[in-house]
Amino acid sequence: MKKRNHISRVENLLRRVVEEPFNWMGGGMLDPFQLATHLSRFYEGVADPDAVPTHFAIFVNPDDYSGMAAELQTLERQVAEYVVLLTARRGYHVKEPPIITFNSREQEKSRSAHIVAEHREKTPEPGTAVYSFQAGDATLEAIREADAFLIVQGRQHIPLDQPIIRIGRRMDNDIVLDLPSISRQHAQIRWRQRYFVLYDVSNRGHTVVNGTPCQEHILRPGDVIALQDIFLVYGEGREGLLGTSSFSEQDEMDTTLLKPEE
Repeated sequence: MKKRNHISRVENLLRRVVEEPFNWMGGGMLDPFQLATHLSRFYEGVADPDAVPTHFAIFVNPDDYSGMAAELQTLERQVAEYVVLLTARRGYHVKEPPIITFNSREQEKSRSAHIVAEHREKTPEPGTAVYSFQAGDATLEAIREADAFLIVQGRQHIPLDQPIIRIGRRMDNDIVLDLPSISRQHAQIRWRQRYFVLYDVSNRGHTVVNGTPCQEHILRPGDVIALQDIFLVYGEGREGLLGTSSFSEQDEMDTTLLKPEE
């Protein structure tokens, strides 16, 4: 029995990084559902959480890559969402959508790809505290007293009621801005002692507060945050700035989504 357990651990370790070919049918664009069906098989029979794929790198021919470049962000998101759906049908429930990335590689044949499946541990970012979400928690009480919120594009009111709020294009963010100009993980708002602090995590310098690019900024009521061409106003106390936004002329952004509570 001990020998079998040892073999299982070795097999699971090998499955943390797996590379295999994939071909799609027909002469058209890659079908995201077909690819997701193939990726969902990586979850079959994986009992060890440390062997569950969290990242899939898809390497394709440069011509195929250029053909899908315009829809690349949508394609990556669709594949990830289909994987979650298909694995659930197979009886395995993925805690978070996998990260899908398409890459160009010269040696790949047309309408063919190599898939690299990898398990990566999720490591906390420097300066990110771990909070306990229990009744009576002093941190949550302080956040409730701050009664902070964001106004998105002068229209949508979003309360800030968590110690960490992630903003970006990916569907696993707390505030999802599904626009090409927004990075997958664009910014974070974290509760630090008595204040909310904005951090740019895009690594592109596309986070601006009151007209000044920033990597880190302690938020004050009235601060105007620009994420590329998306504007957010920070406020505290819901009777504060709700009627004073200077962005009322902006069109309502239907693609702005607040992630529902799980």
